[in-house]
Amino acid sequence: MERRPLTRLDLTAIGVNAIVGSSIFLFPGKLAALLGPASIVAFALTAAALAPVALCFAEASSTRDRAGGPSLYAQEAFGPQAGFAIGWLCWVTEIVSWAAVAGGLAVYASPFWPSLSSPAAVKTTAAAAIAVLAGINLFGAKPGARVSTTLTAAKLLPLLALALAGLPLLFRSSFAPLRPFAPHGWGALPRACFLAYFAFQGFEVVPVPAGEAREPGRDAPFAVLVSLALAAGLYGLVQAAALAAVPGLAGSERPLADAGLALFGPLGERLVAAGALISMIGFTAGCALGGPRYLVALGEEGHLPPVFARGSARTGAPVAAILTTAAAALAASLLLDFDRLIDFGNVVIGAQYLATCAAVLADRKRGRPSAFRAPGGALIPLAGMAATVWLGAQGGWGQLAAAAACLAAGLAIRAGARGLDKRNQVGYN
Repeated sequence: MERRPLTRLDLTAIGVNAIVGSSIFLFPGKLAALLGPASIVAFALTAAALAPVALCFAEASSTRDRAGGPSLYAQEAFGPQAGFAIGWLCWVTEIVSWAAVAGGLAVYASPFWPSLSSPAAVKTTAAAAIAVLAGINLFGAKPGARVSTTLTAAKLLPLLALALAGLPLLFRSSFAPLRPFAPHGWGALPRACFLAYFAFQGFEVVPVPAGEAREPGRDAPFAVLVSLALAAGLYGLVQAAALAAVPGLAGSERPLADAGLALFGPLGERLVAAGALISMIGFTAGCALGGPRYLVALGEEGHLPPVFARGSARTGAPVAAILTTAAAALAASLLLDFDRLIDFGNVVIGAQYLATCAAVLADRKRGRPSAFRAPGGALIPLAGMAATVWLGAQGGWGQLAAAAACLAAGLAIRAGARGLDKRNQVGYN
């Protein structure tokens, strides 16, 4: 019997967990430095810009019940080469994200365990986190999803506590912390939206494990849209609360920990720091669950050896895909840090968004039926493509070159794997 263990709650938690990572614990101070209280607008504007993209993902996911997400959409709409290119870049994004955030775990854990502050301990902690989470996913999708769901709930609690405690300060002060609203003008808005763009990434992960969901046609669209909406509301509330609680928010390197100190005292500061640590672990748990499924899709489509698509007879887990993804993340953790991730991730993720919006247009042209149809005809996919181009344009050419180099490496690996497969077939015959 085919295993489909993931529920609507699981898929929604995967989306929220993928979006709400470490960014919200770091970006409020950076955004406040750029725009002051108007930084709230950066979150709202970026969420609005990404809403058409999320609608396209919701529509595309409602028509398919296989693993793959953007790579599957690109392949069916534009052919095998496009499908592999997008799938490979999706996998690279997961690898870089997993490695970079895992590498920051010790930084957030060191206030509780000072011995973790050494460079060797940072690398050891990252390696241990990657190994443990990969091991959990070897037992199947459901245990991995349970870890993701539990950590999602745990990391949202301190953020909600900050919002609920900080917002009353705004009302009691007649919104004085929000005046002047844009003290530096609006010139930095594009850069602020570029930072917020990274903070909102993750909803595209929801359709990736669709082949293991009970009712993907209904549950995946719901999870995509709800996860983006929840993150947008939470980010706006947390940013407003932090502005109210911390007058010097723009100069803070740990903005939400400072807000916790101002609102709840030293205990609050430690609780928020713990929340940041939990959030990062939750994010890496999501990468451990979703990342290997890109290799599963590429194996199913014949781009990579079929061993990547093969599940364990006992658990259904794609063992080769999980181990390969974990090994790549472990290697990358020795080289990459969180700051490099932001610009690179924003450029690479744009390829997925553009491909999915274009695939929706192609699906409609072919008359493909869907359980969910985004309103507005072609306007929504075109708006999603325009928003993606605008947000990605705020990055630099260097990141575009790095993404091209990663894609070239993937195409070379694909060509080598396919050539080896042909030679093996000839030898066998």
